Amino acid sequence: MESSMVAIPIKRDSKFNESITANNDILSSDITPYTVPSYLRIYATFDTAGVLTLRRTNGGTTISENLNAGNSLVANAAYVFDVITDDEETYNLQYSVNATLLKLIVLEIDRGI
Repeated sequence: MESSMVAIPIKRDSKFNESITANNDILSSDITPYTVPSYLRIYATFDTAGVLTLRRTNGGTTISENLNAGNSLVANAAYVFDVITDDEETYNLQYSVNATLLKLIVLEIDRGI
């Protein structure tokens, strides 16, 4: 019988009930994945409606990817996003408005979801 591989999440960052400033990095330092490709699973909830943006940097160039199809997250609602990582990239998050980040947890999952 073949053994199955189990995805083991690694907590990369976690925040609880913190004030954040619009359009500034939420994480104190960018996440560099331990394994690529892997997934970053992002759980987020804020007290104010706004757009959550993934900031992806590669070779000194940073691009913004609006999560939730660029639609505002509903205040006090929880959302989960999966982001696929790639070689030589780092990751951070920004929010479009000043808010209280109620809960944020970022996990890295190094094998299939």
